[in-house]
Amino acid sequence: MLLTVRMDNPVPSARPAAGGRSGRRDSIYPHRSVRAFPLSSARSWAGVALALLITVLSVIYAVPIMEAHSRVAAVLAQWAGLPVTAWTPIGVFPGLEPASGPVLAIPVFKEVSEGARLLLILSIVALLVVAQRFSLVRNVANFLIVLLVASAVANAVFDNFRLQSTAFGQIWLRQEMLVWLLLPWVLILLFVIPQPNLPRGLLWVVFLQAYGFFFSALRMVFILGVLHYTGLIFMPPLWFLLGTLSDLLFVLFFYSLAIHRSSGELWGVRDSWQSHF
Repeated sequence: MLLTVRMDNPVPSARPAAGGRSGRRDSIYPHRSVRAFPLSSARSWAGVALALLITVLSVIYAVPIMEAHSRVAAVLAQWAGLPVTAWTPIGVFPGLEPASGPVLAIPVFKEVSEGARLLLILSIVALLVVAQRFSLVRNVANFLIVLLVASAVANAVFDNFRLQSTAFGQIWLRQEMLVWLLLPWVLILLFVIPQPNLPRGLLWVVFLQAYGFFFSALRMVFILGVLHYTGLIFMPPLWFLLGTLSDLLFVLFFYSLAIHRSSGELWGVRDSWQSHF
């Protein structure tokens, strides 16, 4: 005869873990990096409302915004001494036209001066030295070297290819217009939610939207100046460094400033973070 014994062990009660924490929880609490964020529905809706307002105004007044961008770029080009002869109408997107593009001479490769070609070689040598001495930027330096070498080969093969300055202006405005439409939605996640002060976070969004507008005009004029004097030799690295990547970097730069100030208000400034000199 086989005797089977069944024993039902009750679930042991949760015992407090080290530090007074419970061993069992009904839910997972937020990570400590975001635990002190002042999250609220009012804050979220205020950020969404501001981002939606900026996006709608950017769409409605897209043509005047692009015209203002061209006027700012024209002033900067005049200050830089660039021989821009005119600003001609260009189409950016269907329904978003006309905008204005600069008329500026960009030489083909066979018209580029010997100084510009020597500058290309010196730039590659300088990047090789940087890659050897500074491991932190080694990958970026190597990538820029690849871009410069590829640009030199492409320009040597297609030495009659000419990029019109108006085409460059069209491509630039297409890129920046998309950035201006998406930027406020990124900014509310970075500057409204982590900010203990809601009005300050909203001001950060407005400020960075305006800063991105003027920074775009400055980068555009700088690239045009380089293209005017050196042709398309430095076009790939310039587009990589001063294109959308620059938009990302300036947002992250101001985000680091904002989050440093907010963390000091939320948790207090720690003496270990400060240098004593």
